[in-house]
Amino acid sequence: MSTVLAVATGTGNSLFAADRIKHDHLYFAEDLINGKDHLPDDMDRLGIIFPVYCGGILNAVLRFIEEVLSDRDNSGLGYIFAIATNGGLPLNALSDLDRTLQDHGLALSYGKAVRMPDAYLPLQKKAVSKEKAEEIARKADEKLKAIAEDTDAEKIELPGKGFLYRTVRRFSRLASSPRPNEKLRIDPAKCIRCKTCVRICPEGNIREEDGRIIIGNSCISCFACYHRCPEGAMTYPGAAGQYEGLVETSRLIRR
Repeated sequence: MSTVLAVATGTGNSLFAADRIKHDHLYFAEDLINGKDHLPDDMDRLGIIFPVYCGGILNAVLRFIEEVLSDRDNSGLGYIFAIATNGGLPLNALSDLDRTLQDHGLALSYGKAVRMPDAYLPLQKKAVSKEKAEEIARKADEKLKAIAEDTDAEKIELPGKGFLYRTVRRFSRLASSPRPNEKLRIDPAKCIRCKTCVRICPEGNIREEDGRIIIGNSCISCFACYHRCPEGAMTYPGAAGQYEGLVETSRLIRR
């Protein structure tokens, strides 16, 4: 068997979860979309691990399914499982993923949500403390251990549709799509142009231009750039502190 994990992550919570699942290959969803990496031909088990944003699945996960997964011969793919990491409520994210897979002739066999430290600044203005993050991570570890056993045994457990599924799905798709984020800014007095934000942005929305760091118009509000900036040069109205994360920043580098 060849188990592949396709991971979408901002601050690293979903990568932390992926590390606890037995696998042969791990790829960032964005690297599969842009052709940097390719799914192996002998893949027969696939895990999709992603953060829940606005109660739904990320644009990167949609694109992975629509542009990568649906464009290959999946006759040998027998087991697809998903792990949704969420700081708040998972709402309909897993059922949305299941429906999206069905739309492309595939089927989800197993899906679970795992609570992780919340890094979403519009709701969590004060960054979660290291102690609180470690407490949440310990509980997540326990659940992930059970999930690892379930998926290794190819257990079948499908997510149900939550309250107001169709309405929440439409809202989530709209809210989690890349868009301008005019509240997220760079403090030029603190920025040392280390380009950490450029390298870890999952959407490639931050670039260096003429010696300046520029934020583009395709932000998914993962806030990895804010939390992972070594100088604290990213600002957001009312936000205080940075979430240190559960994996090393070096592991989040895409480019």
